[in-house]
Amino acid sequence: MVRTTRRTRPAALAALAGTLTLAGCAVANPITTADPYAPSDGIRVAVTDEVVVENLMILTEGEGEEGHLLGAVVNRSTEDVEVSFSIGEGGASVPVRVDAGEHVNFTDAGITTQSVDAAPGATVPATVSMPSAGDAQVEIPVLDGTIPPYDEFLDRA
Repeated sequence: MVRTTRRTRPAALAALAGTLTLAGCAVANPITTADPYAPSDGIRVAVTDEVVVENLMILTEGEGEEGHLLGAVVNRSTEDVEVSFSIGEGGASVPVRVDAGEHVNFTDAGITTQSVDAAPGATVPATVSMPSAGDAQVEIPVLDGTIPPYDEFLDRA
């Protein structure tokens, strides 16, 4: 025969109330880490639901110096795409072709700009475009080689 004491019931009710309260917090506050975001120094540009530019940044030795575009275009679609980048005011458009289900890493592609119109720590305006998706106006962060591993990218150039 099992006997319950009067002390057990209030403790069980308190535990149930606490569980329900904490469960309500999860409903009112969605899990934000499930949302796509840029966890590094560069920015993330969702060109479409299936084509995304990840960790986009420019590395340079200083304002007015050559800039190296870092990041990658990820194509999760079933079709080949071409994404174009135009950096700065009136900058030339640089097309990047990405096969279906593949990605292009800018480190491997060696995409550069002759002169960066901003000092490290600032941003430069740019346009990311794709014929089927239109243009996205973004601000690309400018970094230098003082933070590893960015120093090795500038040494390679």
